Formats: sequence, C-alpha cells, structure tokens
Amino acid sequence: MAEAASVDVVVPVYDEAERVAELVERLRRSCPAARLIFVDNGSTDGTVEWLEAQEGIELVRHDRNLGYGQSLIDGVAAGRGELVVQIDADLEYRPEDLPALVEALADAEAVYGSRFLGADGREMEWHRSFGNRLVTTLFNGLFGQRLTDLYTGIRGFRRSALAEPLARPGFEYVLEAAASLARRGVAIREVPVGYDPRRTGRSKMRHLPELAKFAYWLLRFRFGG
Repeated sequence: MAEAASVDVVVPVYDEAERVAELVERLRRSCPAARLIFVDNGSTDGTVEWLEAQEGIELVRHDRNLGYGQSLIDGVAAGRGELVVQIDADLEYRPEDLPALVEALADAEAVYGSRFLGADGREMEWHRSFGNRLVTTLFNGLFGQRLTDLYTGIRGFRRSALAEPLARPGFEYVLEAAASLARRGVAIREVPVGYDPRRTGRSKMRHLPELAKFAYWLLRFRFGG
C-alpha cells in the first residue's frame, strides 16, 4: 500500500477567541495526522495567546492585519506537506469535511468545498449567495471552469499546484489562486460541504461592496496577466 501523503492544514485567524478551542479540537479529531498551521493576522482578543499555549500547533504571527490572502500565502510557505488544505477559522465550514477534500486530492490537483452542492448546510444569506454565484459565473466564463462556489472558505491543493507565486494580500487572493490554476490548465474539482452561518460576531468581509472589485480582479487576471 502506498504511503499516505502528508497534509498541512492552513488556518488564517483573526479575533476568533470564542471559537478557536472548538476549532482545534475538531481539526485534531478530523485530521489527526495533519500538521496544523495557524496564521494570526494581528488578533487582539486573546486568540494568539491561546494558540501559543497549545502543543502541536505551528503559529505564524502578523503583528498587524496584513489581509486574508497574506495569511494564506504565509501559511502555505510555512508548511512542507504534499497536500495543503485551507479552512476559515470561524466554524462556518466544518473541519469534518476536510478528509473528503484530502481523499479527492488523490487524483486531482485542486479541490474546493461547495456549499451549494451540500445538502445539510443551512440556507446562506441571499446577498452572500447572490454575490458568490455572480462572481463564480463570471469566473467560469472567463476561465473555462465549472465551479458552483468560487468563494468557498475550504479548499485543498497539491503543493505542486501552488508553484506559481501569489501576491494578492486581501480577499482577492481567492480569485488569484483560482485564476492561476485555470491558466495552467488545472480543472478545479468540487466536493459538497456543510455550512453553518455564524450566529455571533461579524464576517470579516463586506460582500456586496466587494463585487465590483472582484469583477475588476477577475478581468485583470484573465486579460492583464
């Protein structure tokens, strides 16, 4: 039997003290052999202090908020696993879905978790659903993909598929990563995942105001290099 591929779980985190203990517990149960890499993006609520006290977690610290994309870039760079999976820290996405992404990476270079394919996730807010579907449709048209959920917060890659340097530090990192894969002929696969909208706190992303910016970046990645 072939040896199992090594896995890095990269988690960007910012002010998630209320959820981080549950997140780590569920990650350890779901991915017991994976290397957990947390990238703290300037938290001030005790998140970083809690993470520093834990064994078996690699912590990358940003002294100030450098952006969602920069956290993922630095987290990937800190790892060495053959496979890289990324998950947001707010528990909207379920750590229990990560093994399905890892399994799909056995014969795929990139796998995204789709909330729209999942049957047990709660209903997404209409403005988030509309904005995501609009951006996803534009991406598919420009890059010849067939995604249903481009702006998912749970993704998996073969490290070799991330060879092209990425530079966008904000949420547009998601677009840059997908565009980079598509330009190199990688077909991004999807697996269904659950979705649990957060009940407390605020999302770090303003969805509707971001639409125009995301459309701009997609066009730039497609036609401007």
